Amino acid sequence: MITIIQYELKKMLIQPLSLMLILILLAVNGIVLLFNSEGSIVSRQDIEMQRAEQSQYAGAINENWTTSITEKLKSLKENPDNLISKDEKIKVQQGYLQRGYTQEYVDKMDNTNFLKPEILNSLSYNILLDAKYSSEFYDYAQQFSDMQGELYRREGDGKKGEALASKAEAMYGYLAQDYIAHYGYNLGWLKLSFMQSLMPFIVGLFLIVTISTIFSKEYSQKTDSLLLSTKYGKSRLIYAKLGASFILAIGFWITIQGMNLLVTAGLFGLQGAETYVQDWLFNNSPFAIPQLTNYIAVRIVSLIGVIFLTSIIILISVKSKSSFLTTVISTILLLFPVVISIPNVGGIVGRFISEAMLFMPVRLLIATDYFTFFRGYYIVGKVVLMQWVVPMVAILLSILVVSIAFKTFKRHQVEN
Repeated sequence: MITIIQYELKKMLIQPLSLMLILILLAVNGIVLLFNSEGSIVSRQDIEMQRAEQSQYAGAINENWTTSITEKLKSLKENPDNLISKDEKIKVQQGYLQRGYTQEYVDKMDNTNFLKPEILNSLSYNILLDAKYSSEFYDYAQQFSDMQGELYRREGDGKKGEALASKAEAMYGYLAQDYIAHYGYNLGWLKLSFMQSLMPFIVGLFLIVTISTIFSKEYSQKTDSLLLSTKYGKSRLIYAKLGASFILAIGFWITIQGMNLLVTAGLFGLQGAETYVQDWLFNNSPFAIPQLTNYIAVRIVSLIGVIFLTSIIILISVKSKSSFLTTVISTILLLFPVVISIPNVGGIVGRFISEAMLFMPVRLLIATDYFTFFRGYYIVGKVVLMQWVVPMVAILLSILVVSIAFKTFKRHQVEN
């Protein structure tokens, strides 16, 4: 069996297109790692400066920490050396009056409006503002607790709405009242999270090119009859093809994850594993988990996504009987949920599309979005979180899909 699996792996890998694609994808992934969020090449000096600034505020976000940040920000704004001249201040005030602001508003303007440009644009000031924003972590968590509770009670039906509202309030309420959030430098973890968004274009495309022809190629080359008539054609050979496909998929996924982790650790560092993950703008996670735990959870779901996507590609390969058609269908399945925007549709259809998208294999492959919002299902009188339901459904569907693929190829009628 091992020998047959090795042979199938060689068939998928040792071909010009596969080898060239591996080099291109690794190069693209590596290049992206070397660029920052502004599209510029990463500067070690800039990273060290940010690390130094944020590290001085690292710690648990509590009353003493918040007071310290508030006092430092107040001291900076009240320092005359950080403010523009009186003449420049008058010009700024006049500018506001000309734009329609009242004299009363202008008279009460905070010193933030009169800080020197070099202070406003300085890293130290912006890090201080970031820390000040983080000091409101518990307030934002409480706001989401209230909003989610109101939303589910308003839109839910009876017990279902109440159950979902109570669950959301409990999770966000824990963040607001009992959870201890930590602040600090965590640029490396943010970079790792961003790299997950590239999974469809790095891992996904690799799987399509290498695995999509695993069965369909046998049809197109008329070798299916030969395979099925051999000693192990209806058992071990099919298992070997399946095994080789999953080994290749998981192996490449591990390679990319390992590359991302090692390069990120070298460039940005992995400091800040204990810091919170929510930014309350794009990430409203109800989970009381820090960066490291979030990283592990995302990778577990992403691994399930790799297996799910591989299973779907295998089934398409068996059913389509055409290498070209398999590649086209697999590419559409992969890119449709992440490239093509779906127009907003209301009612039952809109809700169905929204829920269906959560179960797409490519969404699991990315995985980061699953831990940025609250979503639950009311099942048998209990609330089950979407973060449990989607992976479990993906696992069950993977088993079902692979079983169908196995039986389809084993029992199909060979054309003469």
